[in-house]
Amino acid sequence: MSAAIDHDREFLPDFCEQGNLLRTILMAELLVFVLVAARPGTLFARLEALAVLSLFVQWVAMVDLALLCWTRHRLARLDDRWAATLAFLLLQAVTIVFTLIGHRLALLLGLGPLGAPIVQTLVENTVISAVVTAVALRYFYVTAQWRRKIEAAAQARVQALQARIRPHFLFNSMNTIASLTRTAPEAAEQAVEDLSELFRASLAERPLLTVAEELELVRSYLRIEQKRLGERLQVEWDLDPQADGGLLPALTLQPLIENAVYHGIEPSAGGGRLLVRTAREDNAIVIGIDNPVPSQARNTRGHRMAQDNVRQRLAFAHGDDGLLETGEADGQYRVSIRIPWPEAAA
Repeated sequence: MSAAIDHDREFLPDFCEQGNLLRTILMAELLVFVLVAARPGTLFARLEALAVLSLFVQWVAMVDLALLCWTRHRLARLDDRWAATLAFLLLQAVTIVFTLIGHRLALLLGLGPLGAPIVQTLVENTVISAVVTAVALRYFYVTAQWRRKIEAAAQARVQALQARIRPHFLFNSMNTIASLTRTAPEAAEQAVEDLSELFRASLAERPLLTVAEELELVRSYLRIEQKRLGERLQVEWDLDPQADGGLLPALTLQPLIENAVYHGIEPSAGGGRLLVRTAREDNAIVIGIDNPVPSQARNTRGHRMAQDNVRQRLAFAHGDDGLLETGEADGQYRVSIRIPWPEAAA
């Protein structure tokens, strides 16, 4: 109980999630069945106890949840032990208040299950409530910590994947800028600006960018490469404006475009054409990248690493709906990304 509140990632708001609300109500009803099953008496008496206790326990559970949701921000600002203790005492106070109200109503209506002596009823309900509250708080705490560890690991993985811009691109870019400094200072200045845009995107806190924003980063990258490769690099765009609103992990397209240039265009003696396509298909957005397959391909290990990088990041962002497929046809190497339309993903 001493660690039931986490300052950085509040524990109590988890009670307000729909899934936890339903689980808590279900747990409360299961408790009622256990209590009724332990009672002696006829079938009719047990059914009567089931109805009355269900009403009582569900009201207590709903008020407990509402109270926790209402006080979660205040409790989260306290020390863990104080927050856990206050949360525990608040829930016991709710049980005591409802026990007194329920006992009074039971006497007035002549209902058996809550018609025992008030002291006995208070002791029984308080003990049961204390045990159930402690178990429930511990369960939700452990569940929340487990989920946050998974999320933290996934987030760390995403950040590590996003931070990777291959060193050879940086070196090539710097060499290009250095060669342009004396002969074409304006072009060198533009290359520096484009490079800074790419690194600003890699260091940004935004986990997702729109397709339109990703394409702007791709253009920045290609402007640098065109200064290095000249006419050997030809770029063709076939873009669907309806696809611009799709959401991608930041720097998803740049590594794939870099692969296309490094493994497809640069090794070819005469260079080649790079085709970038976007389209909206029903409730999905498809992004395609085509580049020629050179007669003597370079080592493809880095090629696969970048694709695995992107594939994992798409899975983190969109689950099974985020796909990356590759293949060769008619002398072209093709990469296709499929992501859900934002409305469909929601």
